[in-house]
Amino acid sequence: GTLIADSMASALMAVKGIDVVIVGADRVAANGDSANKIGTYQLAIAAKYHKVPFFVAAPTTTLDLTMSSGAEIEIEERSPDELTSIFGQRIAP
Repeated sequence: GTLIADSMASALMAVKGIDVVIVGADRVAANGDSANKIGTYQLAIAAKYHKVPFFVAAPTTTLDLTMSSGAEIEIEERSPDELTSIFGQRIAP
């Protein structure tokens, strides 16, 4: 197998032939809907487009049977500083 950065996945699916996509999950609802980091959505779309099998590998601790669907999963919004600053120094507008 080969380990790649998620931003490379779509291009490699198109030209190299990826066998499978496996991602983690931060939360899994009772109906099987899952939520993970923001890059996972683009991987799921690319995998479907290229007909590549897509699996979520998640520990049972991520299951939340009190949530009936993914619509109930709260999506974390991170601080813009994570992209615009390094060690308190602003590097982008």
